[in-house]
Amino acid sequence: MVKKPIIPMTFKVDWFAFTVNESLDKDFKLLKKFGYDLSLFDEVSGKNFFNAGYSLGGGFVKLFYNSPNLPKQKGSSDLHDYIFTGVGCSDLAEKIGGKWLDLFKYLKDFGVNFRRIDIALDDFNNPALIDFPRIERKLQRKEFRSSKRQYNILRDVSTSGELAGESVYLGSRGGSNHSLLRIYQKYLQMVGKHEESQMPLEALKSGSWIRWELEITKDKANAMIDLILRNQSISKSYYSILRDVVEFVNPIKTKSGQVQKNKARWPVCRWWLDFLHGVEKAKLQDPEKTFDLGSALDWVRFSVVPTLQMLAEIYDSKMGVDFYSVLAGLDPMEYSKKQKRLILESGYISKKELQIYLDYFVKGPKQNDA
Repeated sequence: MVKKPIIPMTFKVDWFAFTVNESLDKDFKLLKKFGYDLSLFDEVSGKNFFNAGYSLGGGFVKLFYNSPNLPKQKGSSDLHDYIFTGVGCSDLAEKIGGKWLDLFKYLKDFGVNFRRIDIALDDFNNPALIDFPRIERKLQRKEFRSSKRQYNILRDVSTSGELAGESVYLGSRGGSNHSLLRIYQKYLQMVGKHEESQMPLEALKSGSWIRWELEITKDKANAMIDLILRNQSISKSYYSILRDVVEFVNPIKTKSGQVQKNKARWPVCRWWLDFLHGVEKAKLQDPEKTFDLGSALDWVRFSVVPTLQMLAEIYDSKMGVDFYSVLAGLDPMEYSKKQKRLILESGYISKKELQIYLDYFVKGPKQNDA
């Protein structure tokens, strides 16, 4: 049975895309409405039948359109195509103060066509509220009901035999409209990408992060937005879609001792009902950034600096090598989208504020808080 969550589950809009007629969105007025400065975007090649585009911070916000100065592809529409990736959604959430329902209502009234929305439910509990062995066991025994025709279980194992990733898919990306549930080990994914510093504090503390993500596209995406606006709740809408995608049940027997063939009569698992109760109570993630200048400096001070000092001591005592000089001579590494986003945002931070962050980094919290 699922235990009462120690860490409440939270929702996050993790991908958001829509198109709008260019006659309604002249000079990309929606981009400005959201608080973006087009001059900070890079010009990129077109995509999805569009001949031109703009990209921010390596692609966490993308915008495609048809430039009148370039040949137009056959079959292309006079639309503006807006795409906010996971990092882009975090950025957009901050700009709108987390008021997604207000944004959805505004865009619907504006006349956009929603193309995709991903909503992630995050479980930071350790142990997880529902672990992968339990999910896999139920699926393999066919002890579930689902509107989907197929499921897939994927597991990545390192050459040393350690689990490097685990995902369960219900549904598929086939067809023009789809809804897909992906359950995966987000913690392992971040560790595999060496992005521990960019994890939410809850994941860093617990050492666990399982994400239940609904990916909904095209007509179903429009229907999902309508459902959210009708319910005036993302959690309630997510809950109803999740129960349609999968319902874990317990088999029962007939009076003759045979397993009841009609699965509609099988009762829902108690632990699944407990989990769904947690889904109903889950809240939208705080729009404040999980990766900002303060969290980056904290990570460096408390996790990176001790490791560097250790390495410097080892190489100095054993070989007389200045490890910090070795670091300084390394070739620059490519930034992640979150890091590129932070670099862009640093342009709006005053020197005074930067100095405050630096003083805190040098002195540490105890000295500053005294």
